[in-house]
Amino acid sequence: MNVGRTRRGWNAAFAVTLGVVYMLPLLWVVLTALKSDATVQQSPNAIAFVPSLGTFTDILDVASSSVVTSLQIASAVTGLVLLVAVPAAYALGRKAGPRWARMSALALAGFLVLQMVPQPMAVIPLYGILADWGLVGSLTGLVLADVALLAPFAILLMRPFVLSIPDEIYEAAQLDGASSIRTFRTVVLPLLLNGIATVGAIVFIIAWGEFIYATTLMTDPANLPVSALLAQQTSLYSVSWNRLMGLALLTSLPLLIVFLIAKRRLVEGLSVGAVK
Repeated sequence: MNVGRTRRGWNAAFAVTLGVVYMLPLLWVVLTALKSDATVQQSPNAIAFVPSLGTFTDILDVASSSVVTSLQIASAVTGLVLLVAVPAAYALGRKAGPRWARMSALALAGFLVLQMVPQPMAVIPLYGILADWGLVGSLTGLVLADVALLAPFAILLMRPFVLSIPDEIYEAAQLDGASSIRTFRTVVLPLLLNGIATVGAIVFIIAWGEFIYATTLMTDPANLPVSALLAQQTSLYSVSWNRLMGLALLTSLPLLIVFLIAKRRLVEGLSVGAVK
């Protein structure tokens, strides 16, 4: 019993220490966002100060526009990526014979290679393609770029969920005379809800914070997403710390809402493959 209590005590102490380590940066962000410009310039690391909401009132109009833009981009990217990734993962996860297994292995190898290519290397050719299509500076062009970036990643994430479905379910559907499309629509999709929620939440978060394509392809300051707006708070000679931290807090709220909505399915989905 004493050994068990000691172990539980050490575990509790470790959990508290880890929580404090993670909470300190968040606390610093909140405190900095509540400081006025004068306080930030005179004593940026002060803990005792008169809080001010002036930072939030100043950035609310700009932040609301960028949040709406990022919501449009992230929602469209998530929907299109899932539309591609779910059936593609289903096709790559089916064991339809040796030849199909080899083709699936080649496709998965290609997706892995695409994930190893640094994103900045794709900016110049992608910019040229979108310029030829007249989509530079438009939300449509940025959405297509993000879909091309995240679709292989989503397929790789989605495939283990397909593999976790027992073969007996496919065999039962075949015995009932269901075609592959009907099996996918009526049998597989309901079983993939956790996986779809998990992959969708991850894709939404990545699309929300995507920076390189957003700053390169978006040329209109009125349509900047939150990642580009945050980058504007820094300049060559100074950084508006209170505005930067205030924007970070405001633009993190939609991600918190998405996480709270998908929390249960996200936890269940991330455990796929942990227990066989």
